[in-house]
Amino acid sequence: MPAATTELIPVRALNQVTYCERLYYLQYVDAVMPTNEHVEGGLFDHRRVDAPDLKGKTRSDRGTATTRGAALSSEALGISGVLDVIEEKNGEGYPVETKHGSAPRDADGNATTWDNDAVQLCAQALLMEEHSGKSVPRGFQFYAGTRERVEVKFTDELRAKTRAAVTRVRELEVLDAPPDPLPPELRNRCFGCSLAPVCLPEETLYQIARPAGGDKPVPEVTRVIPQSDDGAVLYLQEPGSYVGRRSEHLIVKKDGTELARVPIHAVRQVVVFGNVQLTTQALQTLVENEVPVAYLTGYGKFVGSLVPAGPKNVGLREAQYRRFAAPSECLALAKAVVRAKLANQRTLLMRSLRGDDARGSDDPAARGLYDLLCGIDGATSVESLLGMEGQGAALYFGAFGRFLKPQPDGRGFDFTTRNRRPPRDPVNALLSFAYALLTKDCFSAVCTVGFDTYKGFFHANRHGKPSLALDLMEEFRPVIADSVVLTLINNELVGPDDFLIWRGACQLTEQGRKAFFAAYEQRKATVVTHPVYGYRMSYARMLEVQARMLAAYVRGSVPAYTGFTVR
Repeated sequence: MPAATTELIPVRALNQVTYCERLYYLQYVDAVMPTNEHVEGGLFDHRRVDAPDLKGKTRSDRGTATTRGAALSSEALGISGVLDVIEEKNGEGYPVETKHGSAPRDADGNATTWDNDAVQLCAQALLMEEHSGKSVPRGFQFYAGTRERVEVKFTDELRAKTRAAVTRVRELEVLDAPPDPLPPELRNRCFGCSLAPVCLPEETLYQIARPAGGDKPVPEVTRVIPQSDDGAVLYLQEPGSYVGRRSEHLIVKKDGTELARVPIHAVRQVVVFGNVQLTTQALQTLVENEVPVAYLTGYGKFVGSLVPAGPKNVGLREAQYRRFAAPSECLALAKAVVRAKLANQRTLLMRSLRGDDARGSDDPAARGLYDLLCGIDGATSVESLLGMEGQGAALYFGAFGRFLKPQPDGRGFDFTTRNRRPPRDPVNALLSFAYALLTKDCFSAVCTVGFDTYKGFFHANRHGKPSLALDLMEEFRPVIADSVVLTLINNELVGPDDFLIWRGACQLTEQGRKAFFAAYEQRKATVVTHPVYGYRMSYARMLEVQARMLAAYVRGSVPAYTGFTVR
């Protein structure tokens, strides 16, 4: 367990720990700082307080001296902070704090303050008392939402609560994992919280209470995360082109001709294929806006990603190394992933072969996959699971050619066996390309959560191999990648003219890739029901949710990890 820090605690952290201890831990220990409309609103309301030309300066108006942005700290109290406003009138000084929301009401309908806001304001008063040597018996809380200024009296009870918050922060900052989410009676605080997509409070509590082996969705789990991602994925594949920045746009040019102009705010990811150059200014802007850039070869093989500064939650990576060093832990996680992959392969197989009064579950390959699923619990090593996963792949791809609809006029595709490095026919070229794009998305998900993507539990850890991204990817191969390939072929979105075969290697043309990108992004945007939590989300969001629940298991917050399966 890490040693306790002696750094001063920001007074705003006392607000967070009083409101929700898990919120405090994620924000100040794991250093996760997402924003939403409420956070942005708070920044807007503080624009005058935070103005550089006013900070630390005192002005007098009608007998009241006002100092904005006063920085105070105390080694004895163990806290520090920048006070929004200090007012002095008739020899009395007091703090004034601005909050974005609305003032709560007491039983008589009068404006009052939230407990967490009162604690933060009281901490400011304690700093003022030590700094000035004068008593500060009261302060004021200004709520911008209702334009009300509420007096707060610093009673002995409130002062004791504030000091207790300091003590609790010291206790929490040395924990290896965040505390449990808020109890049901306080769950309303989760709605509107910018950290809800990271915290996953409902999901975490359900996993903690979930009975061993239970697999039924729980209707009482309430979705508190966004259903879809904002922004689009920008694919860059024109050989010899380069991308620069002009104002708030990315400009794509080739031979001096502008090919495209894309607003940066509309982009959530950039994917670069082969010989495409990005200027330093464009890369810097993308990183500053937290837009990851994924690089693939001209043939579609994933190379790596340029991501913003990595998450600061070192504790997760320390727990990851400990967990993944234990064979029993690797075996338990590998079972969850292989079980999900085989189940999803069997589901896709049965759906594809159902028809003509035949039941897909009666197919020999489906029965073989079912037998493998029944044997997973008896596996005693990761190596044996690798063997079972390989047997499942043989059964699945042995039937894959039957998933393809016959096409007229010789426009159909044949599939006999899986081949790669390089793929030698159009179907295998599509599969390899789909797996490359899925790898880059899983890479992005595990990096976002804070994992070391090169330390996995199922795939062998080799130099330059993103093992953990490949581990997470297994359960999504059939439902995302394979499904896209079948959609493209069976709906005639690609044809033989969309492929080039040279020296035994097959790859998509530029036009074929455009069709692929559209189908792939459409599949990721598809909304499905989570098999455990019972609410709906996009496949793109599902990748991150699974990565976060894996992180919760690795840190010991939940007792088990459950792979994603479709029904």
